[in-house]
Amino acid sequence: MALSHRKARTGATPSIAGAPARRQEWPEGSAADPDAARARYEHDMRETRGAARQALRAELPHAHLGLGLMTLVAVAVGYFKGIRFGAVVPAAFLALFCAMLAGRFATGARGRDLLRRSYLLTFGWAQWF
Repeated sequence: MALSHRKARTGATPSIAGAPARRQEWPEGSAADPDAARARYEHDMRETRGAARQALRAELPHAHLGLGLMTLVAVAVGYFKGIRFGAVVPAAFLALFCAMLAGRFATGARGRDLLRRSYLLTFGWAQWF
């Protein structure tokens, strides 16, 4: 599928060969202000990121609950399936915690902040229970 290259002459967006080219419509009309569009975009992105940050925020009590649930599952699996299978659960979380430590260390976190953030990222999933 070849794209038509009429954009430079007509101002229309490129289209698949044979399909009509479409003009891009702006809320401001033909006299679109790029600075206003950029400001609107950045404002919308800030709102979206803020909502996502709020939805994914984990707190220390939730992380403690996640650690407790992981321990209960490990004990239950160890009781019913054997200690080797029960050890797989905490080993998986230990590997996840180490990966979070490495990732946060790469972003510049150090000391207690590094451990706290890694702990929250590993066990903070319990906030949804």
